[in-house]
Amino acid sequence: MTDRPLVLGPVYGLRTWLVGGSPGAERLVGVHARTPWPEGGAELVAVCTVTAAHVPPVPGCTCGLYAWHPSRAAARRVCGVRGEIPGILEATGALEIHDDGFRAARGRPHALVALPGRNLALIERLAAAYDAEVLRLRRPDDLAEHCAEHGLGLTPAVVEQLVGRDRVERGRRDRRRRAIAAGLKVAALVLALAALGAVAHGHTEHGKILHGRAGEVRVP
Repeated sequence: MTDRPLVLGPVYGLRTWLVGGSPGAERLVGVHARTPWPEGGAELVAVCTVTAAHVPPVPGCTCGLYAWHPSRAAARRVCGVRGEIPGILEATGALEIHDDGFRAARGRPHALVALPGRNLALIERLAAAYDAEVLRLRRPDDLAEHCAEHGLGLTPAVVEQLVGRDRVERGRRDRRRRAIAAGLKVAALVLALAALGAVAHGHTEHGKILHGRAGEVRVP
């Protein structure tokens, strides 16, 4: 990831958080670095765990706070992860923009998403601790629609202008290829399991039957 444009925030994107802490005093932590996020609306300042001299985000590195541009695909991605809290990141300072998201220097939870079946009480406690909004939504697509209605996040046209049409198209092609490859792996696994089931069924159907005092016993 090199030569990506740097812009100033605030910019909004979608991401998830893990939950740490004891029951009743839960706090948000990072998914990868497991860094606790500061409470009360304060911002987390990113640090680089690879090169101490870096001031994130640095081109060619992985440092910075990650978020996805608020598309429908991104909303479904963050809302589809069980065990993590989806929400909206408010990012400030320098940002490195990519075709599907960005890395930021600083950020805070702007809103947390409560979908049907999720722990609403927990999400409300976390939102209160972080001075964040609670979005009670029916489905993941509602999150993308909320962002569009409130002007949260970079639009596809702005991303294309910042990143370049060629990079945007290349990113889309790469994601499609990865999705197709993942689908083929799942299909291959399903076929393999079906084949194993058929073999096991065949062994049961065509096994030998022995007759003894206890009755019939079927063996392969």
